[in-house]
Amino acid sequence: MKIATTIIRPALGLWVAAGALTLLLAAPQPAAAKLMADQKCLKCHSEVKGMQSTVAGEFQSRSNKAMSLVVNVGGEKNIVLKYTKDTTVANVPNIKALKKPIPVRVSYVAKGSDLVATKIVAKPTIKVPEKQLIGVKDLAALVAKGPQAGGFMLLDSRPPIRYNEGHIPGAVMMPFPKMPEMMGKLPKDKSKLLIFYCEGFR
Repeated sequence: MKIATTIIRPALGLWVAAGALTLLLAAPQPAAAKLMADQKCLKCHSEVKGMQSTVAGEFQSRSNKAMSLVVNVGGEKNIVLKYTKDTTVANVPNIKALKKPIPVRVSYVAKGSDLVATKIVAKPTIKVPEKQLIGVKDLAALVAKGPQAGGFMLLDSRPPIRYNEGHIPGAVMMPFPKMPEMMGKLPKDKSKLLIFYCEGFR
């Protein structure tokens, strides 16, 4: 059995293949300066909401022959972009190093019926030194004591909606995108232990 994959491509319409049947349906063309982003990206990266001519989602595949790549922006919605020798990349050595499903943010320009990537930013690999990590048991013991007795401050770096749905007792809301403007929440005592937690690396 063949399962059809929906691919959105500017000005070419929507193709849905099912067995030997092919349907050609009219599909709206993406706006030249449109933001197309997966809601999972926007939960933490609120700064992306103000960007135009941007695609943000999970890298799916690449065609060296066609010099194109596919980015999923949620559900079955895939965006096809062209790339050139002038397309720059960040956080990976080159375009060939992109592997599914690494999150990417792609800046593009519209050229005719194509969206041409000018810059591809891949989500960087994060490595935290072992000595800076805290185990669940140790954290539970501190939470049981409370911030004052335990001499620590627990910071929830998830989006506000996640914090309001539920958080670790005693945690202070400090969403990752807002950290620079919320530094005043940090204790003046620089010797106090700071513990951050989030939804995990995606």
